[in-house]
Amino acid sequence: MFRNVVVGISGGVDSAVSAYLLKEKGFKVLGIFMKNWDEYDETGRCSGEQDLLDAEYTCQKLDIELHQVNYVKDYWNSVFSCFLDDYQNGLTPNPDILCNRHIKFDLFYKHALENLKYDAIATGHYAKTNFGPYLEYYEEGKAAELRIPKDAFKDQTFFLAAIKRDVLRKIMFPLSDLYKIETKEIAKKCGLNRLTQKRESTGICFVGHRDFKEFIKEYIIPKPGNFIDIDTQQIVGQHDGIHLWTIGQRCRLSSHLKPYYVAQKDIFTNTIYIASGHNHPKLFNDVIFTNHVNWLCPDPLIKPNSVLKCRFRFQHTKPLVNCLIYRNFDMKSDELEVLLEKPLRAITPGQYAVFYSDTNCLGCARIVKSSMRDNRDNVI
Repeated sequence: MFRNVVVGISGGVDSAVSAYLLKEKGFKVLGIFMKNWDEYDETGRCSGEQDLLDAEYTCQKLDIELHQVNYVKDYWNSVFSCFLDDYQNGLTPNPDILCNRHIKFDLFYKHALENLKYDAIATGHYAKTNFGPYLEYYEEGKAAELRIPKDAFKDQTFFLAAIKRDVLRKIMFPLSDLYKIETKEIAKKCGLNRLTQKRESTGICFVGHRDFKEFIKEYIIPKPGNFIDIDTQQIVGQHDGIHLWTIGQRCRLSSHLKPYYVAQKDIFTNTIYIASGHNHPKLFNDVIFTNHVNWLCPDPLIKPNSVLKCRFRFQHTKPLVNCLIYRNFDMKSDELEVLLEKPLRAITPGQYAVFYSDTNCLGCARIVKSSMRDNRDNVI
């Protein structure tokens, strides 16, 4: 059924091997390079230039046609402007999750299926669906599921948790049953050695190798305020803007020997409350309030008084933690309350709470605030 596949070619080894595997399986493969950002850094170099060269190198090696699409304006409107708004409001956003939702698995997906009339898209994400790496188990009318891949260490379902569930029906993840080391070995065997030496991209794509604080000053005007010790309520220093600091981050105050860490931010007074010590109790919370819920499964809280027992993380590298989820207020509410089995450090408003079963990514919700419950009687 699915013979024609568009692959998002990023210039990295994962998307390259995905394209190679698809071609080996007999699919007609078209590569597309997405241009999402066009700003040059202080060296005069556009970070996307080398990625495009590597994408061209990949497609030449694999004898695959490569097209380019320009989503710079869309990225600015749907991802970067939200990124700036969140920082100005004291939040810490996750642009990778927004990019996947609005660009890669919306605009790119629609371009491939609706404009180019291809059957499906494929990416180099380490993720899987119940339809198999190549949609070989696809059934019309059967619900799609996002599952944890074989390489749990590289698991990227965290960054896919906000995409629309329906698109999973037409997405191939050729790396779903491979470990990263196996992906690199395949790249070497098919002549893509150059990509195996390429440094993996980390951090925020549009910041590149620049200092984040210097980058953000180009877009947000600094607004000085006070650092206040959360225990003594005394002013212990000044900051250049709450957008430059995130929960749990260390504050190096030259006039104080003890290490301070950001515990809370008050946008109305432009105040950052800081706590002494990496494990200060004010840095830990076990109750999370969220909105903007996105389920990748049938809504498990659709019935009144429903409770979902599952697992939680808000950073993709952190271990999963057991939790209970309740829907707040009424059935139409888009807000959830998440009760954690144990307190976690530096739960950050603006980030995403991502929910899991033993095998599946169930969905996500955006963190609004967190707190510590008064007692530990209702242990999960």
